[in-house]
Amino acid sequence: MFKKALIILTLSSVVAVPSVAAQAQGAALPLQEKAPSSAKTIIKNAAFGQEVWVMLGSPIPSGWVVIRSSGNMNLIKDVNNAPSGYEVWVMLGSPMPDGWVVIRSTGTMNLIKNLNSASSNQEVWVMLGSPIPTGWAVIRSSGSMNLIKNLNNVSSGQEVWVMLGSPIPDGWIIIRSSGTMNLIKRL
Repeated sequence: MFKKALIILTLSSVVAVPSVAAQAQGAALPLQEKAPSSAKTIIKNAAFGQEVWVMLGSPIPSGWVVIRSSGNMNLIKDVNNAPSGYEVWVMLGSPMPDGWVVIRSTGTMNLIKNLNSASSNQEVWVMLGSPIPTGWAVIRSSGSMNLIKNLNNVSSGQEVWVMLGSPIPDGWIIIRSSGTMNLIKRL
């Protein structure tokens, strides 16, 4: 019993003496470092180009892409408000923001391009299987690529030959078909 009391007394003095000594000398005990901002806070306040590491399996916010993966973490990047024509390499399986297309692919990465706010009649080669943005149509195809054209905001009466199976934008009608092509016209 005496040994137990002696151990308790010794432990309490080890804990209490530095605190009392620091107060007696007017010194402050070291404060704990402030914890780094959480990924949630960074994402909430992010601006274009901001990057943050998140755990695998974490939901990826709208307008963010996965640019690197390491162990059990993904590095994600905010591409919201990216300038038209901006390109970034992303991991296979990364979310694709609206208005973006795949222009090149390697074994584990895709090069994607922002076509939001692209000029009317602009043409871009994209990989087969790439999403086609709203208002764009496929005008030519090769073995692994499609040439797409922006038909948003073009003048009424304009006619364009598009591939069979190409999306037909709102406000356009098919006026003729020939082999593998359709002729469409803006109303």
